[in-house]
Amino acid sequence: MNNHNVIEIRDLTAKYDDRVVLDKISLDIKRNEIFVILGSSGGGKTTLLKHIIGLLRPVSGSIRIFGQDVLKMEIEEFENILKRIGMLFQGGALINSMEVWENVAMPLEQHTDLPPDVIKDIIRQKLALVNLKHAYSLLPSELSGGMKKRAALARAIVMDPEILFFDEPSAGLDPITAAELDELILELKKKLGITLVIVTHELESIKRIADRIIYLQKGKNIFCGTIEEAKHSGNEEINRFFGW
Repeated sequence: MNNHNVIEIRDLTAKYDDRVVLDKISLDIKRNEIFVILGSSGGGKTTLLKHIIGLLRPVSGSIRIFGQDVLKMEIEEFENILKRIGMLFQGGALINSMEVWENVAMPLEQHTDLPPDVIKDIIRQKLALVNLKHAYSLLPSELSGGMKKRAALARAIVMDPEILFFDEPSAGLDPITAAELDELILELKKKLGITLVIVTHELESIKRIADRIIYLQKGKNIFCGTIEEAKHSGNEEINRFFGW
């Protein structure tokens, strides 16, 4: 495995019943880049994400994370990989009956033996990173949509992951809040040196944050590269998507 790659996927094929949803997908994701997964509706974007993090099993192909073939691992081994990964789901998945700090604390309480005062210090640090220091004792119902996303982001980074996965981070946000979230994503990449893998269809967001993109059409990889390379690819589907 190339030292610059944190994820390497080769010939990944997935099916729902008899329908092929990922057709021999191959790609590399580099350390400390923002890699955006794009595509037409039903093209396989979220399915690809779910395969990488082990929620689904492919029919064939290989997925290597940190140089290790995760499809050949026992559950305990894969759990060690998962501890190095953060995931931000579309709705944020905060527990409404728990205060923000309790939501953020969950991964630390489940996966470490750190004393409560150390956990609280870490939570304060992470909330400060996402500009939510003031929300420590608030309930999710007291947060705006953008604040909920940032609270979920604090929870996703609380274990200092090397890779962070996002599913539609800007969904449901107004353009100004979405732009603020993009700025935060760029800041986290710079400050924490993490790799980000993002599924989105928000054009402005893609242009702001993407180092490289992959475009999936009916489960096939029709393009992988930078936005600039996409612009000069001459691919009609991509031109339509970006409105060039």
